[in-house]
Amino acid sequence: MDRRTFLAGTAALIGSMSPSLAANAMLRFVYPYAAGSGGDTLCRLLAEKMSQALGVTAIIENKTGADGRIGVREVKNSPPDGSTILFTPFGTMVLLPTVFKDLGYDAFLDFVPVTQVLTFDFGLAAGPMSGAKTLKELVAWLKKNPNKSDVGVPALGTLPHLLPLKFATEAGAQIQPIAYKGIAPSLSATMGGQVALVCAPVADLIAQHEAGTIHLLAVSGKTRSQDAPDVPTFAEQGYQIEGYGWYGIFAPAHTPPDVVTKLNRTLVEAVHSDQFQQRAKALHLTPTGTTAAELASIQKSDFERWAPVIKAAGLAAK
Repeated sequence: MDRRTFLAGTAALIGSMSPSLAANAMLRFVYPYAAGSGGDTLCRLLAEKMSQALGVTAIIENKTGADGRIGVREVKNSPPDGSTILFTPFGTMVLLPTVFKDLGYDAFLDFVPVTQVLTFDFGLAAGPMSGAKTLKELVAWLKKNPNKSDVGVPALGTLPHLLPLKFATEAGAQIQPIAYKGIAPSLSATMGGQVALVCAPVADLIAQHEAGTIHLLAVSGKTRSQDAPDVPTFAEQGYQIEGYGWYGIFAPAHTPPDVVTKLNRTLVEAVHSDQFQQRAKALHLTPTGTTAAELASIQKSDFERWAPVIKAAGLAAK
């Protein structure tokens, strides 16, 4: 996108927002997890684009802790003037409302959706313990080895935890999730034969799949992943399983509709910029840039999709 066009289309945003934002000339992105991840990298790139477009200082605050809840609460309690926005993976706004009783925020009432920024697929992969190279082979092995049917996941209550459980239910097999502190240790445990399976974002499994140290058996998207076109989806193999992760941007509730609209327009233009597109794809993430209404619909449908799975797994708040 031509930078002059980008700037011309967004320069009026800051002046049309609330007086406090115009006076502060600062836009604050709150990311509820630690710095250094792919999501954090792209949040910083978005902030840079917004700073250039609006002529304001855009900063990133990594408000970590409590599975992301501390950062989300920070935005909930911020002035609803467009000066503070939340950049978050979907779990805080879709999964945690069912997992935690005392969340400290209402994901639907305390926030206004602005735009979905990125999506990514998950994959289920087998290590050397089972030797499975297809889901059919895996199901046969699981039924013969119910006491060895562990899957390494980066954390409990996440989609990598829920997807294998949904698969096991449909396959009539048993799978026991084992939580590790992140993707790397769960992947190492699978390659080392401590657990049979691993479920994680496809991007984190591609290198090992291509090296043959694990075998990607299925991906979770509606269509095959462009990063692993040789791997079929769950649906292609007869399982009614579909789910993907995403990053989205939310503003505090009661942010004026015109501010949300103009934030959305500026952010979507940033997402569509060549620099952002190239950086996201290098991280195996798919840029989107939706309307606010589309993000609201995605959030609602994903919540309704996964809440019953969380409850069936015994993870729901009591």
